[in-house]
Amino acid sequence: MLISETSPLLSQPLATSFPSISEAVTRLGDDRVSIADICPGDTGDVCGETAFYLVVLLQSRAQKLKPKLPSDVWNQWAETAVNESYIQRLNDRIINAWVLFLDEYRTTAEIEQVLWTSFLINDGSARRVRVVDLLTADSPSELLGHDVVMLSLANMWKNGPSLDMAPQENSPSRIALRYDAICSPRVLHFMDLAGYLSYFGLLVSYVMRPPFEPTIFQSRFEYVGAREILLMVFSSSILLRPWTIFNLPFAITLLMFLISLPAVPFEGSVSFIILLACFIFHAFQFHFPRSPSPLFVLKVQHSLPFACFLTHGFYRVILPLTVFFLPIFVLGTCWLSMALAKTFFVPFALFDTLVPTPMETRTTVLFIFFSLLVAVCCSLFIFAVLGRTLDPAASGWDSYSSAVGRTARASFVRAVISYSSPYTFPAPLSLLHAIFIWGPSTILPRLRIRLPFAQAEKLLWRITVGPIGLIAASVLYFLP
Repeated sequence: MLISETSPLLSQPLATSFPSISEAVTRLGDDRVSIADICPGDTGDVCGETAFYLVVLLQSRAQKLKPKLPSDVWNQWAETAVNESYIQRLNDRIINAWVLFLDEYRTTAEIEQVLWTSFLINDGSARRVRVVDLLTADSPSELLGHDVVMLSLANMWKNGPSLDMAPQENSPSRIALRYDAICSPRVLHFMDLAGYLSYFGLLVSYVMRPPFEPTIFQSRFEYVGAREILLMVFSSSILLRPWTIFNLPFAITLLMFLISLPAVPFEGSVSFIILLACFIFHAFQFHFPRSPSPLFVLKVQHSLPFACFLTHGFYRVILPLTVFFLPIFVLGTCWLSMALAKTFFVPFALFDTLVPTPMETRTTVLFIFFSLLVAVCCSLFIFAVLGRTLDPAASGWDSYSSAVGRTARASFVRAVISYSSPYTFPAPLSLLHAIFIWGPSTILPRLRIRLPFAQAEKLLWRITVGPIGLIAASVLYFLP
């Protein structure tokens, strides 16, 4: 596929000559209809046909993984057996289609076209789906773990979409495309991570040295300084990125500052205590195999499986053990607090004049410290329990078992998808995109005002994200 200036570098191919995926999946449910009857075979686009074939099969498989079982016990058992057999047949078709596509030599661009071509989900909706969107931990391991799939995703992550310049492309357009190509998904992730870490550093500074609450305020917004404004800017810009449950602490942080205006969350207030809870979450957030995280800056085939292995171990070993002993642990903690209430907290009063950090913050930091010790001990326990089952000959993604490898690969796929969207604006630059592009493009068309927002978005991206991307790419050049 030849790329030109009129087809932006980061945009993904769209398929328009194929039926909707939901229609194809519905027809596939009819035993009299085969997949060959559904997939158009006269388009002359083998990459598009293969992509459509895989999306239909993967979508049908995803629906079969979550069936609506009848209430009758025998029928539940029978239908489960039928579903398992049908899923196995779908797995075989998926792998055969992929292997058949690879029987001939395929360029990097052709492989990317199969993985990234999008199709309409429903005829009456603008939502689209691609093969990469369906590569989850539950997808066929032979496809998710295929070397060509992972090599293509790794190339997309490090270098961005493959550039196949049109021969007639003029010099300025070539320079613009090369300039855009510098901001690969890995570079954009690094910029996004830098924004998250800046926010976290500001939050640490605030909880360690919050403003002193005066008895009488001299003026409105007296204590809303640069640090507090930057915290609100960073948290709001992060919320403009694709939403996940991990964005909830950022929303809470922003809310605590907004409801405290014209003042700020002072030491001892409820809003300050809630900020400390967000601080605890952020302290451990970057250890989860979700982007943005330092885990994606390193060699992902080593860092992500290790993080997923520990996460699996916590869910399978530590969490059930904690729940089992939780009642007696809570009671024992209460009894210990009651027994030491007269003596334990007295020494803290001696240091009130020496240590300006609030008592709530010191208690939170102490909690984080002991939580870190517990996490290290639990990790050693996980290795002692599960380490004996590891295959010493395994390496790479499957170093900690194939199940952990599937989860790690799926986490990497989600990260590549997150930063492969057309003209991604990392935080806090996402706030500029919301102000100058997203907001006007949402409001002005309703007022029958048409402006070239696509070109404006490209220009804004090249002015704001591009220069910072050059710096980030220079830093990442020296990393493995």
